[in-house]
Amino acid sequence: MTATKRQHYRVTGDDLNGIHVSMLLGRDPNPVHLIDISAAGAAIAFLNADRGEVESLLRTGPTTPLVRIESTRLAETLDIACRVAHLQEVDAGVVCGVAFLRRVDETTNLDRALLKVFNRRGAVRVEPDVQQPIAVSVTSPSGASIAEGTMRDLSLTGIGVTVQPEAMSKLPTGAEVVARFSLNEHPLALRATVRFGTLRTAQIPVDGQPATTGIVGIEFDPDARAEPNCRKTLSNWVMRRQLEIQRIQREAAAAAASR
Repeated sequence: MTATKRQHYRVTGDDLNGIHVSMLLGRDPNPVHLIDISAAGAAIAFLNADRGEVESLLRTGPTTPLVRIESTRLAETLDIACRVAHLQEVDAGVVCGVAFLRRVDETTNLDRALLKVFNRRGAVRVEPDVQQPIAVSVTSPSGASIAEGTMRDLSLTGIGVTVQPEAMSKLPTGAEVVARFSLNEHPLALRATVRFGTLRTAQIPVDGQPATTGIVGIEFDPDARAEPNCRKTLSNWVMRRQLEIQRIQREAAAAAASR
């Protein structure tokens, strides 16, 4: 793996419930919520905090903070030196983007350590509530309609879209597109690139016949997703949905234990 390649990991609710992530800004760890992680860096959130509180915390801490990951899958605690790249206040707290500090020859070891905790499978993607489908329009950069579909999953870096099978021929790998959708009544239109497409047949028959759908993976343009309002909207939705999934899982586990 080269120093410039950003390898993401798939973080599910089970992963998040099974690990503890904190930022060390002195002796005491500060619990944080994990939004996104790779061998290059992470997006973490200080829940129920405001920007001033986090900035004050960073000023009083050491020059080089650490992101700490604890998990039963690791033989020992993983402490990763980092630098803060950006801060942004969102509805649930403050999102902190950090870049990990490591020499090139340390990258592979860090990558292997993260793989022990998370499953590598695209970016950190969160599925929407099936009772509240989110419509997605895929257009050309000039605005011409290419396909209409629904969100399959979303991350800070891209979106998975379910479309009609006949639309797949219009969405080849490498195609430059614009993904248009709304999150919490905030409309977004992000320049993007199609990274993969596949046809899948549903395991559960519909009207007695298996249903075939097209699935397209779309990566957002880095500059487009880094725009402050866009980044805030994406972070708000992903973080809220992650917390909701974790709450549902905890409630289900508690209900099962009480039977």
